[in-house]
Amino acid sequence: MSNLLTSSSTYRANGKLLLTGEYLILHGAKAIALPIKLGQQLTVQDRLNSEDIIWQAFYEGKVWFSCELNPNDFSAIKTSHTEKAATLSKIFRTIKTLNPIFHPKAGTKIETSLEANPEWGFGSSSTLISLLSQWAGVDPFILNELVFQGSGFDIACANADGPILYVRNKPAQPIVLNYPFSEQLFLVYSGKKKKTSSEVSTFLKEKKVSDRLIQEVSALSDEFAGCLDQNNFNKLIRQHEEIVGRLIGQIPVKEQLFNDFDGAIKSLGAWSGDFYLISSALPFSGVKKYFDNRGLTTIFRWNELILKRENQ
Repeated sequence: MSNLLTSSSTYRANGKLLLTGEYLILHGAKAIALPIKLGQQLTVQDRLNSEDIIWQAFYEGKVWFSCELNPNDFSAIKTSHTEKAATLSKIFRTIKTLNPIFHPKAGTKIETSLEANPEWGFGSSSTLISLLSQWAGVDPFILNELVFQGSGFDIACANADGPILYVRNKPAQPIVLNYPFSEQLFLVYSGKKKKTSSEVSTFLKEKKVSDRLIQEVSALSDEFAGCLDQNNFNKLIRQHEEIVGRLIGQIPVKEQLFNDFDGAIKSLGAWSGDFYLISSALPFSGVKKYFDNRGLTTIFRWNELILKRENQ
């Protein structure tokens, strides 16, 4: 006879984008982080006749990753993706060190459901850290630091209800981004997801960054937060792109790839990957046509993607 359902719990976390401070956030620069409306859900059920922990990850109703873990040491018994399973095992073992009484039973079934394509870089890993921390009762920032060594802005976004100013290892500060020109802001997927452990990020973790540069980028974040004019916003984009470009030795994305575009373009997060922020007087149809013609067909309006507090 099959086991009766003994418990079922569901958790949710927001995805993220980083508007300002990329790379320099690792060195203490103030950044604007944007929780987005798309995230991830996790459901835990203790109900299966199984000797293992069953894990299934869904996107658009289809399993994109599956795994069975040993409940004693969290090693992967079988999986659809060896690297992902190894990361999952590491997360579970790290949780166990933070909360020794954490011990999922054999037969525990865990299902995750992504609300966005895992290739988009919206935070499939950070939302997972947040979700498992909620379930296991551990600090998500500590878990994230131990597993991924990231800045933590994405963890702060996971449970935020709107945009935040974020400084590493400090409490997030809620902010209101009342951009009168928000209808003229768009987000375009570059077509290639950039891993957080990219060569540039590794280089910058080891690179000495001046206090003056950190202060300069932090001041830009404050200016972005209070900006009410699109022309000034575009100027801030160009300033930010020039600063980061000089630091990492790369040409800003607009100059390199979209020099004929009528508007400003900013890399978000890791350069040469993930999403671009587009600020243009062109209508949505015009922006979409321009990027469609260059093979970049995934585009969002700012207001449909960025999470906004109910009282804004």
